Amino acid sequence: MSTPKIRKPQTFGCVSPSNPVGTPIGIGASEVIKLRSGRFVKNDGSGRAEIAGNGHGTLMGFIEGADETAPATEGGIEKKLLASSNYVFRIPLRYDGSTYSVNYSKAIDGTKHDLVVVSSIQYANITDNSEGVIIIVGGQAATSITANDGFVLCKLNPETMWEA
Repeated sequence: MSTPKIRKPQTFGCVSPSNPVGTPIGIGASEVIKLRSGRFVKNDGSGRAEIAGNGHGTLMGFIEGADETAPATEGGIEKKLLASSNYVFRIPLRYDGSTYSVNYSKAIDGTKHDLVVVSSIQYANITDNSEGVIIIVGGQAATSITANDGFVLCKLNPETMWEA
């Protein structure tokens, strides 16, 4: 599988297509949204989006947004939800050599993996595949455990996408 052409390689978010189509969605109360993070979301049970982490096996999609904390009111802000399994997203890779011990290599392209949130940052957790909510399609290995400069290119797994 070849690495897709991407836009904005220095940023995290949707990198292909260049003009993704999405729909507005309300964000759950007090959700922390980070620009230098993945922003895959799950349904909070009331149709609002919450940042997904370890143990969340169904995703709604990926929200666009910058550094922001949603107000304490449920649905107090809306974001653009990108919910296509054809879109490619660039998200950081969690690799610290202890718990998250797998670094990116082409050998994992096409495999399903999980997400993890650490200090309000959503990462790809390629050490774990129990939920398999994202499919890896490319990436860059971290240069060191402390550099935290690795990333993956991934797609939503259509088998684990939430349906209204």
